[in-house]
This record gives sequence, C-alpha cells and structure tokens, in this order.
Amino acid sequence: MQNIYIALKFLFLMLYCFITASVSFASEYSKDNSKEDTMLIFVGEDLQVLTLASRREESAWQAPAIANVFTKEQFLERGSTTLSDLLDMSAGFHSSKKEWGSHIYLRGIPNSVLLLYDTVPISLDTTKSLNFFDNELPLSSIKRVEIIRGPGSVLWGPDAFAGIVNVVPLSGKDIDGIEAGVLFGDYGDTKGTFANYGYDGGLWDTFLSVNAYSGEQNNKPCNLIKFWGNGDVPVSPEDRMGKIMPEDAYFLESFGRFSYSDLFNISLRISNSNKPYSIEDEKSGLIWRENRELQSGFIKFESKKNIDLFSALRIMGVYSWLNPEYEIIDTKLKQKENTSYVEIIYDRTSFSGIGLFTCGISFREKRIKDAPIWDSYLPDYLVKENKSFLPTIAKEDYNTQLISFFSQYNHKIGNFDLLLGGRYDEHDVYKDHISFNTGIVWSPKKEWMCKILYGSAYRTPSSKQLIEENIPDLEKIKSLNIQMALKPSEDIGISACVFLSKIENHMIEDPYAGLSLPNEQEINGIEIEAFVNPLKSLKLSSNITVIKNKGEDETYKYNDYVYIRPDGTIEKHYVDLKYPYNTGPDLFLNITGTWYANERLSLFTRCNYFASRKLIYPRAKDFPEVSGGWTVDTSLNFSNVFFSKFDLTLTIKNLFDYNYLEPGTYSTINGEPFSAMFILTRSW
Repeated sequence: MQNIYIALKFLFLMLYCFITASVSFASEYSKDNSKEDTMLIFVGEDLQVLTLASRREESAWQAPAIANVFTKEQFLERGSTTLSDLLDMSAGFHSSKKEWGSHIYLRGIPNSVLLLYDTVPISLDTTKSLNFFDNELPLSSIKRVEIIRGPGSVLWGPDAFAGIVNVVPLSGKDIDGIEAGVLFGDYGDTKGTFANYGYDGGLWDTFLSVNAYSGEQNNKPCNLIKFWGNGDVPVSPEDRMGKIMPEDAYFLESFGRFSYSDLFNISLRISNSNKPYSIEDEKSGLIWRENRELQSGFIKFESKKNIDLFSALRIMGVYSWLNPEYEIIDTKLKQKENTSYVEIIYDRTSFSGIGLFTCGISFREKRIKDAPIWDSYLPDYLVKENKSFLPTIAKEDYNTQLISFFSQYNHKIGNFDLLLGGRYDEHDVYKDHISFNTGIVWSPKKEWMCKILYGSAYRTPSSKQLIEENIPDLEKIKSLNIQMALKPSEDIGISACVFLSKIENHMIEDPYAGLSLPNEQEINGIEIEAFVNPLKSLKLSSNITVIKNKGEDETYKYNDYVYIRPDGTIEKHYVDLKYPYNTGPDLFLNITGTWYANERLSLFTRCNYFASRKLIYPRAKDFPEVSGGWTVDTSLNFSNVFFSKFDLTLTIKNLFDYNYLEPGTYSTINGEPFSAMFILTRSW
C-alpha cells in the first residue's frame, strides 16, 4: 500500500508537469509571430536582483517570495564583514552570540536557514549547529546576498526550511582589475587581508579571491585541562585541573571562477577554519576548552543551452566536502562528509511572456564517515565525583541517496501573478515526501504590492536521528505569509508581513543530551519594514519583528543511571527532561541611517534592540532570563582618502559600551563590548 501511495503521488506530480508544459507549448501555436517579452525582465538599475524565487533573475519587489537583497555597496557602507552582521540587520533574523560563534534565528526558529554559496549548500547534515555565518565566509569577495523568508523546498530541496540565504560571489564581469585590502580590530586583536582579481575578456571572464583572518575567538581561561586520559578511564580528578587560554582562531578561504558566456561555468571554493573557545558549566563551575576545525570546499560545473527564443536547458554538477574535527578538552573527533550532486532544469516562457514554466530532476548522494553519536551528557561526567566512567560516543558511517522531481509555474493574469509548484523527494533511507508552494502576487498599481504565499518544507534528519530511528519522519513546516507593501516613490516605502508557521515532528538535538521527542510548535508573528529618504544626502530605514510561540515543552529521554546485573548485562534507566522551546527574543528591531556628507564621505549608524531571552539547555534546573537592551553601531567611510582609489572604513560596534549578557551553551556569556575595526582597500 505504501508503494502504491508513493506511485500515486509521483504520478500526480508528473501529470501536473505534463499538463503545464502542454499548455505552454500549445500557446506557441496560438500567438502571432511577434517576439515574446519575458515577464521576468525588469527596468531600473536600482532594483535589487533576486534569483532564488524562480531560479531566474527578477526584482525582489515583484518576486513570488518574501525577499530582500543586500548589495556589495551596502556591505561597504555598513561596515559589515560577516554574514551574521548583515543578517542581524534584516527583518526576521536575530544573531545570538555563542561561545563558538553566531547562532542564527529566523522567525523564532534556530538553525533553520539553507545557506548557499553560489547556489551550492555549504552546511553539514550530521549536525545543524555548524555554520558559515562568521569569518568562515568573508564578504570581501561577495557581490550580493539574496534572502528569502519562508519555505523554499520546491526549487531548492530539503533544509530550505524557514528560509534561504544565497551568497553570490563576484565575477570577472563585476571587477576588471585588482582589489586588495587589510583590516585591523582591537577586539581580540583581529587582523586580516584579502585580494580580488577579475578579468573581463568579452565572451569569457575569470575571477579569483583569497581571504585570511585571525583573532581571539574567546578569552576566558579554562580550569579543566585534562579528562579523557588513555580512552579507557578518565584522568584522576586531582590531575584534571589547571589553567589554559584558548588559542587564536584563524580562517582561510579562496574562490576561483571561470566562465565562457552561458555555455560553460566552473567554480572552486576551498576553506579552512580553526575556532578554539571555552565552555563553562554554570552548575559545576568547570570551564573547558573546545575547538572546531573545518576543512571544506566544492567544485561546481554548470552550463546553459538555449533551445529556442523561449526555452532553455541548464545542467549543474557539484562535488563538495566538509571535514570537521572537534577537539573537546584533550580528545579529538574527526568526521568526513562528501556530497555529489547533479541537477537538470528546463524552463520555458509562454503566452507572450506572461507564463514561466520550470521543471527539473536532481540526484544527490552523501557519504558520511565517523559521524559522532553521543549517548551521554558530557557535563555530568566532568565532575570530580566521577572517577571511572567516560561518556559513550559511537562513530557511524552511512550513505544516503536522494532523487528529486520538481516543477513550478508562474502565470500573469492582469495585475495578478499566480504561482504553483511541487516537489517529490524519493529517499533511500528516510521517508519520501512531497513539498509544495502556491501563491498570489497582486499589484493593483505600481506603488502597491500584495503577496499571499503558502508552502511547506522538510528538514534533513541529523546523524543521531537517522541512525537511532529506523525510518525517521522528517521535520516539516507549513507556512502562510501575507505581505502588504506600498512604495509611492523611490524615496519612501513601507511593508508589513504576517507569517503563520506550524512545525510538525519537531526535534532538537543537543550536542551531548541527544534527541528530543517529536513535538509540534506554532510560531506566528509580524515583520514591519520602512524606509524614507527625507534628503538626497540622508537615508533612513527600520524594521521590527514580533514573534509569538505556542507549543508543548521539549522533552528528552535522559539516561540518568545504569544497572550492571550480575551476569554482566547492562540496563539503562531513563527519565524525562522538559524545557521550553527556544525562539530567541520575541521582539527585535533595527533603526538605521546613512548620511552622505559628500561624494567621498558617508556615515552609517544602526540602533538595535532585542528583548529578553532565556538560558535554555536540557539539564538545567531553571531557565534564567537575561534582559534585553539597545546597542549602537556606526561606520564611517572615506573614499580616495590618501590617494586615488584608496578607501578607508572605520567601524565601531557597541558605541556606548553597553554591558549585556547572552545565553551561552550552559551559562550566560558577555555580549560583545565596545570595539573598533579599520579596513583599508586599494583597487587598480
């Protein structure tokens, strides 16, 4: 019966594709011989370009998605050097600082963003907490950052859960020459350098970038310096203690690209990062050292062939690797994740350019080696009372394969743009699923825009979930977005988006406590964005996000002790641990302003407010609340400061040195203090 149901789902999706394609082809015979105009062509150099919503370039204002775009000019203007800085200024996003880096929430859902670099996913399947939002992904070689808030699985597959962030690198068409720079910061004695080279040869172009960065990630001294010993029994309690400081972190990245028209495009990215930091267990007072080292990269090939004036075929192949190494006190855990991915997409415009049909097929194979599966809660083992037992960590190898069929159709009727899309994912290990999206974009006048979008998405299970459950159900989200926007002119605009999200089969993985039991959560809220340019030399903008969560507490099955029977068999005893769902702050806002004093000098200022948050982790007896607060950042930009084509940026974070706390992993940690950074850039 299950196979029949899957076959029927697949048949329904293919029938939908066939009917839509047939209508598109039939329209070619009913029109005159005049040349078609695609509905996706837009006029105006100042419009933000988005490729995520329809897999083609279009205006973010008109796209069938809740979207916005940050350009390179905005990175420089705001003094943003990392993706977390940039996302924290966007509606719906909140960047919380952890000991190991930035923890990103989107609309109250942590670790829920599909992160793409040049449309290639760069996140681990084995864990959702390892990401590239900090110095692992510098913005110095990036052209723009595209953002979609809301599910996007139909065109982008699993893990396009609460949203998508696509980082678009520069090409030889964007920079024809050399650009190089250095940066220095007083917080953590940071320093870095970068160089970009591009060449535009007409039909072909090439681009190469190199980035390097080092600095102090965490300066808290550790008092627990030994524990694992020979791997059989822990080090004796009297030999565990001492004092050690985490070393400096470093990040290296290089990216290269070569293109020949649309016919041939190959790109290569290689990255290496090392992030030492300290973790404190507030209950025991122990502080220990951890380190995340990650070697990663990908090679990507893509080609586009225009079949005729109205249709095209695109092919993409990617091989990527992620090799993380975790160091916990005095032991190391190494793992490998390799992915092969092939995708073929066909698209066609029809009905004199008012229809766009996109369909495709993809195949993905992941090979996981030595995925660590924790069966113990580490802080409980580190206490001096434990003299005999080490935490249980299994290492597992497994492969997964995924075949996907997807299609989407956009059609314009008068002032309405209609959207319908579906995707069928056939997994060899976990259950097959269909995701969908549908929507209406209505523009009664060019100044008004109304979007009603509804869709679903799934999240890939973690290693522990995949191995411990026979055929795991995937975490699913259904989301409704209703946005109203008004832009009377290029100097003023306002939009409001109400979102209603329901998460099914929700599970959280704690690094050491294991998996929570399946749960349901409802997360609703509103995002309001506005901008006004009262003067030619002054731009003001703001956004506010309010979130309300409704759902049961998270529940863990925790192994609190073990029976060892006389015959040597082991029986584990479990208890339920309950704690609240963590949405981060339920209210946060940004107010920004840019003053252009003249052609060479600009000043950017940002005021950021975040509401109170709780320190939540599975073994806590209570959940202390840390208060919210305001921070102010500013960035001063000088063009041609010393000589021609010499640019200087001075960025100050937490200008008034506001003292605030952040929820860490097992204790509260200090927020970032007052800090300054200089960036000097020269181009040739």
